[in-house]
Amino acid sequence: MGVISYIKEEIKVVKERDPAIKSDIEVLLYPSFKVMLHYRIAHKLYLKKHYFLARWVSQRGVRKTGIEIHPGATIGKGLFIDHGSGVIIGETAILGDNITLYQGVTLGGTGKEQGKRHPTLEDNVMVSAGAKVIGSFTIGKNSKIGAGSVVIEEVPPNCTVVGVPGRIVRMGDQKVPSADLDQIHLPDPVLNDIRQLQTDNIRLKKELKALKEKLAKEKNNRGSIEKRRSSFMKVFNTLTKKKEEFVPLEEGKVRMYVCGPTVYNYIHIGNARPMIVFDTVRRYFEYKGYDVNYVSNFTDVDDKIIKKAIEEQVSAQEISQRYIAECKKDMAGMNVKPATKHPLATEEICGMVEMISELIEKGYAYEKNGTVYFSTRKFKDYGKLSHKNLDDLRSGGRSLLVSGEDEKEDPLDFVLWKPKKEGEPFWKSPWSDGRPGWHIECSVMSRKYLGEQIDIHAGGEDLIFPHHENEIAQSEAANGKEFARYWMHNAFLNIDNRKMSKSLGNFRTVREISEQYDLQVLRFFMLSAHYRSPLNFSAELMEASKNGLERILNATDNLKHLIASVAAEEMSAEEKEAFSKTDAYVEEFEKAMDDDFNTADAIAAIFELVKYANTTATAESSKEYLRGLLDRIVKLGDVLGLILDKKEELLDADIEKLIEERQAARKAKDFARADAIRDELLEKGIILKDTREGVQWKKA
Repeated sequence: MGVISYIKEEIKVVKERDPAIKSDIEVLLYPSFKVMLHYRIAHKLYLKKHYFLARWVSQRGVRKTGIEIHPGATIGKGLFIDHGSGVIIGETAILGDNITLYQGVTLGGTGKEQGKRHPTLEDNVMVSAGAKVIGSFTIGKNSKIGAGSVVIEEVPPNCTVVGVPGRIVRMGDQKVPSADLDQIHLPDPVLNDIRQLQTDNIRLKKELKALKEKLAKEKNNRGSIEKRRSSFMKVFNTLTKKKEEFVPLEEGKVRMYVCGPTVYNYIHIGNARPMIVFDTVRRYFEYKGYDVNYVSNFTDVDDKIIKKAIEEQVSAQEISQRYIAECKKDMAGMNVKPATKHPLATEEICGMVEMISELIEKGYAYEKNGTVYFSTRKFKDYGKLSHKNLDDLRSGGRSLLVSGEDEKEDPLDFVLWKPKKEGEPFWKSPWSDGRPGWHIECSVMSRKYLGEQIDIHAGGEDLIFPHHENEIAQSEAANGKEFARYWMHNAFLNIDNRKMSKSLGNFRTVREISEQYDLQVLRFFMLSAHYRSPLNFSAELMEASKNGLERILNATDNLKHLIASVAAEEMSAEEKEAFSKTDAYVEEFEKAMDDDFNTADAIAAIFELVKYANTTATAESSKEYLRGLLDRIVKLGDVLGLILDKKEELLDADIEKLIEERQAARKAKDFARADAIRDELLEKGIILKDTREGVQWKKA
């Protein structure tokens, strides 16, 4: 391009981009025009390696315009610098065609890089006033950099960047034209966030006020968490054979592991007892204000699972997944809360191989022809949980011995890993292709999800020996510290005064029971006796449990009916005195639960509270008094996992209809109705969230 052609092109660029230019001659006074003339000359000198002359020419341009362009920079056609004072373009910067820069822009380097150290701006990029682009990365075609932004990383094409550090706030495929000089109407995410914060602040203030009012009313009802937690809790520890005060490893937290079922069929009511019992233990800890990390596994690899799979000609995985799903259905029916974590044995094989390797390395285990055994004689405290003497066990009956292969060094040694058999699932290990022994599974899963030490390990009393005894040996040998502080075990469940057995024809699954009774009745039945007492299942006792539960449900239904019909809102002085007497029933409930989770006496306390409610709640009572009685019964029932306040289920269509009504109320400035609808939905377990895109809802 000749000089005349170049000057004409530059004049055209300036006139197109700056509406203040009225004539061609004015362009000659324009800083952008002047500096680009100096740059083109300096750049040619630079390319011919006349570095001093190049810098001399460029510096003359700086003094005249306040714009500093290094002669080494590579600049395409149509660069426009508007009011360019303070603009700096570094030596290795590369600018494409139709670039627009405003005053105070810096295209710089970090000072740490070698070679290419300044940014590359592709075609049609606009950089607004005061922006800094620092580093050897690329700003993609058609992108905009907002005023005052600091960009330190790659920007894709067709993006808008604002902020410090710069962040992409808009990304689109539409091309930004070269003449688009709007550096004002860029998105402002900070302003948007501030507006949203203001809205949220108003809402939170309202919610906080409501919560304060609610807490003030409930103060006498529940007391503080600290007060509840301060009362002594006694737990019967199988390890010491006595009740002990519960002291957690970490203040305010409980780490609890409960052995779960082997999933090869529907769970039976014997499985149901520990599920219900220890779910109740967990609930009471939470009621007392503890943060409970509750882990309960599924054993999904076992001889019984493999046998079932062979019978049905499907994989063991298909069997275990099927019955895990069915087990969870039954748990939900019994209102057993999902564990914090439900680990699967098959997903923890690597951890099992690791722990077995640790035990071998420490001399507690040995390998024979691909089978790895734990050496009980090496663990001096073996038998401390079951209170069995090791010598007596070795000389005693075969029923006490741990089953396994024939190559054990001692009859009580137990299997940690065993080689595969034909048709069995298997995993790789240093010793053989095979699968883990049963006992190692729980030690590994407990350590992974709860740590090397836990507060409570629980399960049925049939697990004390050998399973839990072996867990202690494995875990304490591997970790070098006490495994569990408290060991809890529920007693056996009999059927019509006989041990449950398929051979006796009295084997009952939870699914079968659900066809005759609501599983809440089964839960009530399980809790009607102390968990360490043997429990006898019979039709007569289930009917008695059904009647007992209905007595409580009738009382709560009556209270709800009265609440809907009475006129008075607040308690009278006489009612306040009457309500204060319910503290005694709550104390009796907590006293029972503090005494090794005596659910039978806890239920008796609820019955006394129900009796008191039935005799004092009338059509002349206030809503506040009635709600207080209902709330106390429901809360104590919830500790036991009894659902006493069933909320009406809403269909999606019903929810949407109420949301529409609320929106209409807000539009009509009927905020009282709008708030009432929100509260109504919240009571039914629906949470609303007002967003810029509209109202969103989710189930609590």
